[in-house]
Amino acid sequence: MSIRFLCDVHREQLQQSQAIACQRWYEWMEAGREAYSRRDWLPALRFLGCCFELSELMMKGNHQPDVPELDRHMISGHYLAECFARCGESDLQRHCLLAVHYRLLQALRNARGRRLPLKHNVDISLQMLERYYRDAGCLDELTHCRRESKRLLARCYH
Repeated sequence: MSIRFLCDVHREQLQQSQAIACQRWYEWMEAGREAYSRRDWLPALRFLGCCFELSELMMKGNHQPDVPELDRHMISGHYLAECFARCGESDLQRHCLLAVHYRLLQALRNARGRRLPLKHNVDISLQMLERYYRDAGCLDELTHCRRESKRLLARCYH
């Protein structure tokens, strides 16, 4: 499932320049956080959703993203997930949390990613997932994900 917040025109424009895309991400993230802090959920969803989608676009085709790209993805994904939770959209919340975690584990599975300092990111992401699954009353569904995360972390940061 792919969540789309950007229109085709903006998506195409943002793919033309990494510098402009990065600038927009920071602008929209700030606007999203401000709306979130005011509990103004609809604008928060729009800005944070655009940030999350933009972070994915910025990594598109890059199977070995760097830490700043992964950080942008994680931050915007976790904010968006929390915003979805506030709106009562638990399925979309879970989708965002899993998308972030999958991307982090994907980075750890390749040789270059294993050299990146991602332990803290994976730990935070796993904590967010555990909180979600605990609150949903189905923490046992996270067993495999937790085991695989710990295995990859042990392999990379022994």
